[in-house]
Amino acid sequence: MDQIDVKLLSAMEKDSRVSLKYLAKELDIKTSTIYHRLHKLKESNILESFTIVVNPEEIGLQLHSQLNLRLKKLPIGKLDSMFLESFAKYLADEYSEILFASVGSDEQIHLIASFRDEGHFEAFLESLKQNGYIDKIDHIMFSKILKGKKIFSFIANQHALEEGEKFDDAEDDEFEDVDESEIIHVEF
Repeated sequence: MDQIDVKLLSAMEKDSRVSLKYLAKELDIKTSTIYHRLHKLKESNILESFTIVVNPEEIGLQLHSQLNLRLKKLPIGKLDSMFLESFAKYLADEYSEILFASVGSDEQIHLIASFRDEGHFEAFLESLKQNGYIDKIDHIMFSKILKGKKIFSFIANQHALEEGEKFDDAEDDEFEDVDESEIIHVEF
């Protein structure tokens, strides 16, 4: 990576929907150079994906919590980091509520999770308590997310809105006659 890549990534982080032409103009670089650099950043796994940032409150996720899980001691001795990491990954994969999972140096699993309401949160806690590996659960509730909304993902079965509740389905009618050949698709 060089300074051009840093500037490119900074611009894309502000708005990943900007056109290559706009980026080229802003960075004073050819459009083809922007394209090739983005392609190289993607191939080298520096740029993992182009994504959206979801506002959790607007999709019905009102409660956010940091949870710290301490696992029971296993009969084989001290919990090794491989088991902790494996269990943290299992939790993150199993529960759509979990947005972030990490293993701490304190041999605990640290999670950030979001919920529709108090009932959703209580059901989640009860589910975790049923797991035989978990010894203790501590949690801290967040009142508002000020920075870090990028970690929220849109999972259809997690949000509280009913179909059509947020937007009027009739608005879609104006796009029914759009010729698909006129739509520009960009892929990296």
